[in-house]
Amino acid sequence: MPNILSLTCICFNSVIYPTSFFFAKLPEAYAIFNPIVDFMPVIPVLFFLLAFVTLFSISLCLASCCKFSMKSLLLCLPN
Repeated sequence: MPNILSLTCICFNSVIYPTSFFFAKLPEAYAIFNPIVDFMPVIPVLFFLLAFVTLFSISLCLASCCKFSMKSLLLCLPN
């Protein structure tokens, strides 16, 4: 049964030497997925940008509906 000291050493070793993790290659059987794996870190950034585009389009829709008046903007919102 492993003790706490050995588990701590395992954790510190993985934190100190993460370069092998970042530069690891897929096995050759999964080489067809290399383009997908290369693109995966970008996906959260795309969701972040999608949130801003959505907010911008909603604000444009409300502004055009209410003709840029704050009073009419409040009247435009559903109950």
